[in-house]
Amino acid sequence: MIGTLAIFIGYLLGSVNPAFFFGKILKGIDIRQHGTKNAGTTNVKKVLGIGPAVVTAVFDISKGLLAIWIASSLGLPLILVYFCGFAAIAGHIFPFYLGFRGGQGTATAVGLLFFFAIKLGLLGAINWPAFLPGLITIAILVLSILFIMRDERALGIFALPPFIFFLLTNTRPVLELYFLTAILLFITGVNILVIFQQKVFASLKIPEGKTEALLNWRTFARPLAVIFIVFIYLLPKPTVLYITGGLALVVILLDLIRLISSRANIALFGWRGFLKQKEKRSFSSMTFFLTAVFLLFLLFPKEIASISILFVIFGDLAAKFFGIFYSKINFWNKSVEGSLSYFIFSLLAATIFIQIVPFPYFLVILGAATATLVDIFSPFGIDDNFTVGLISAGAMLAIRTLI
Repeated sequence: MIGTLAIFIGYLLGSVNPAFFFGKILKGIDIRQHGTKNAGTTNVKKVLGIGPAVVTAVFDISKGLLAIWIASSLGLPLILVYFCGFAAIAGHIFPFYLGFRGGQGTATAVGLLFFFAIKLGLLGAINWPAFLPGLITIAILVLSILFIMRDERALGIFALPPFIFFLLTNTRPVLELYFLTAILLFITGVNILVIFQQKVFASLKIPEGKTEALLNWRTFARPLAVIFIVFIYLLPKPTVLYITGGLALVVILLDLIRLISSRANIALFGWRGFLKQKEKRSFSSMTFFLTAVFLLFLLFPKEIASISILFVIFGDLAAKFFGIFYSKINFWNKSVEGSLSYFIFSLLAATIFIQIVPFPYFLVILGAATATLVDIFSPFGIDDNFTVGLISAGAMLAIRTLI
């Protein structure tokens, strides 16, 4: 009975919406009909000014904490105390006196986020030495996404999911961890929902001449190459070399046939999206990529080979997407935004990998930076699908050998 009462109190606290009341008192308006039509801090600042926005932010952030304090004072079990904080989020989103249409609940969630994060720290549940690479990577990712997209909501898509992964893999399982994870997932979901409601991605227009580079089946199939990394850790090395070498040989033979026979070339180009226009009189990027994968597993330790393959997969995908849609500062045939994306997503993919397979973080940074530079300069005019992996792997191996 007391637990039910505490949850109801949490809901009532959450349902108190200062944004709505400020709108009514100061301007006689329903703030949900103005600005972004959201009864939250950002819209209050836009419609009513900084003063009401500050008060709204402080109150909204504190609601969940106040609900937890009241429930704790009643001597309830810890899990029930924490659920009272979530009840405040529900009250903020679904206030009964506003037709169950309130704000997004992110401010209240942020208050709880800091609460659970601090508790985790005080409990000593986080393995900080292992967690630090993830934090550094996320910080770089956040700053880069803000620079490239200039949209803090995008962080809900790109930064929070890997942060959740780093948190779960480096924290001792305690009750606070699961509630913090739930808060992070909630904030991520809200941000994704808002971005799609604003039709940010739907409004993106592919620049003329870039359709082939982005809307190509090979672009979407590239992440499947992660299976080679799975193979090298599950199967004997000779078996993986036979698989990757065999696939490389097949695509090399196909390229040779079409380059020798004009009929074969025309036939292969007739398959929609099978080859790019620039590959009409040269070996395809598939040939360069699969050959590089085979050589990486042949010549390098499997952890270095795997990390370098991740650079080629995810760095290249990120550079394509952000370079096409967000490039503003261009140089040669590249953009600052695309190259920065290449680096941060290469770094992110490798940092996730080393949470599973131990490897020095500073070598990951070196490798990602080397891969980005190779992609920019494309040495000797050779396809970067071949050079990026091999040169970045060589750089990491050389430095590791020296130290």
